[in-house]
Amino acid sequence: MTGKEILKNFYKLTYQHYHLTIADFELQVDDDFWTNDEIIDQLRGDAILIALPKINELLEAFTEAKTGADYLVDEYQPLENVELIDFAHDDFRKRNRAFSYSDGEFGYLALSKLLMINPLSSIDETSQDYRTLVDFISTAVVNTEDDKITTLLSHIETANVNWGVLIHKIVHHQTSLSIYSYLYYRELLQGGKIDLNPNLNFTHAHGATAVLNPNTHYEQYFEVFDIINELNHATDTITRFLKLYHIIEYLVYRRELVEIEQKARNNRTFIREIHSFTGKGQSDSELNILKRNFKKIFDAEILADAFQLNPLTPQEGLFLRTYWGIDIPPATNRFNQRDIVSITNLIYRIRNSIVHNKESEFHITTSNTDDYADVLNLIKKFMTILEKQILDKISADVPVISYQSQHIELY
Repeated sequence: MTGKEILKNFYKLTYQHYHLTIADFELQVDDDFWTNDEIIDQLRGDAILIALPKINELLEAFTEAKTGADYLVDEYQPLENVELIDFAHDDFRKRNRAFSYSDGEFGYLALSKLLMINPLSSIDETSQDYRTLVDFISTAVVNTEDDKITTLLSHIETANVNWGVLIHKIVHHQTSLSIYSYLYYRELLQGGKIDLNPNLNFTHAHGATAVLNPNTHYEQYFEVFDIINELNHATDTITRFLKLYHIIEYLVYRRELVEIEQKARNNRTFIREIHSFTGKGQSDSELNILKRNFKKIFDAEILADAFQLNPLTPQEGLFLRTYWGIDIPPATNRFNQRDIVSITNLIYRIRNSIVHNKESEFHITTSNTDDYADVLNLIKKFMTILEKQILDKISADVPVISYQSQHIELY
């Protein structure tokens, strides 16, 4: 079957699927009274398809200028198998990724990626995405698998992103889930990146600023300034939170050093104090250090309700209790912004969820936003509060985090 014959069958199937009423359409197509592009014009001019812009655009993607003259006249060799992946199926649930991949063995195209092309007719005919789309339709037509084509049309029509097109070009004995996972891995190995969910975008709005203080030695904060630079480069919520945690971590451990430096102003520091500090990461838990020193640094702000997250939605309160063990009383559904344990636990558990500190913990990634959609806005709000308080504290050069001397005398 030539490409021209394949497309004629595809056009007639589209005509039947949408119950169009173009006069003598099938006769005109079968007897070659219309060229390929004229058939497309007839379909796209029908009122029903005018009202379905995605299908209208899809048809325009099969003009001769797109497919090429060779495709229309050459015999098409169907592939081993083509299928549609339903990500609502148990095996594929939570595995939907917006990518495409193609090689001599397989091809894959996520509808979530295909539908990002706007208009759909502007799809690059030299791209692997276009080749996969053509191969799917062509093989399905040759194999008389009309249901696969009409299902694809329906999902494109409704912009259903929970489906994908999988092409098998060779005989193999792997499951579709295994092949899909393999292709995802191959795409990543060649530098592929999955577009982030737009809801993860983070625009800084902390409002922190600085005024020159003649008594501040700004050079002592130069290292943390570099981390703030990294923070500003992070435009997605997850990466930005990790950079923010890096600054928090820097400050709480800096507080330990400031205490040693303060003692050394009056009494020379003993080696055991330095040794004690270097061992704290092992003997004292990271969370305990965070709780102890975060309170010392931000005690006044905590008492002034600077970490206010209320009101919480019922979904936010339930999530905080269930997944992060934050004490949110069901009766009030309120976060205790004056409780250092609640504040630092929330910081630490968001961080652990991102870095997957334990296999048993709730995991946050750029790919499973649906799993934490209930608290995504809350995380952003919390980050904005944290950024302002932290950056204002650095700007103020408060004694609790400020070195008053460049040197510690040991003798």
